[in-house]
Amino acid sequence: MDFGSRLKELRAAKKITQQQLGDQIHVSKVSISGYERGERSPDRETLTSLADFFEVSTDYLLGRENKDIKNSVEIGGIIPEEFSIPILGRIAASSPAGLVSDYEGEIFIQPSTIQKYGRNDIFALRVLGDSMNRIIPDGAIAIIRKSCDWEDGDICAVTINGDDATLKQVSKTAKGIKFAPLSYSKFHAPWEYVKDEDEVDVIIHGVFLYGIIPTDKM
Repeated sequence: MDFGSRLKELRAAKKITQQQLGDQIHVSKVSISGYERGERSPDRETLTSLADFFEVSTDYLLGRENKDIKNSVEIGGIIPEEFSIPILGRIAASSPAGLVSDYEGEIFIQPSTIQKYGRNDIFALRVLGDSMNRIIPDGAIAIIRKSCDWEDGDICAVTINGDDATLKQVSKTAKGIKFAPLSYSKFHAPWEYVKDEDEVDVIIHGVFLYGIIPTDKM
């Protein structure tokens, strides 16, 4: 099956129009129509956006795979190693708490994520607590991109004094870094780390990409 036919099939399965699909990935209806008729080819960014939206690999979209890898996993298939990463432990989303480095198993992630960042630069952690439940619920799996670089508003995995960890939204302040919860509860408050005043070591290990809710939490 070629790209246009596969795209049309996936769109039909979701029961959305060409206009609705275009709105989701920020391209015109004319472009979607052109893709499906084989008159246009998407650029790499658009192809990745389509793969992310339909939760398939780019190879599947392009007709290089006979079936959707994600669906084969969901019905009990074997997860290809190149599309899975280990769940390394747990991270608190309430207050800083111990990061458990035990191995919980493997989790399948979007192939486009691995293609974009590289399998060795991504890790997964289980979230405990409700202080980030506007973004990721208690018990879900956080997919983190390894990086010490971040921008204001990013949600990051942070360790405190080497062995404590938390997941929070971070932003720069006049004196240091503010770590803020994103919760529906009013019981969580932001806190600020001031490098020259606080006698703790704060390390930002990575930026949150997205969360995966285990099937038993759905």
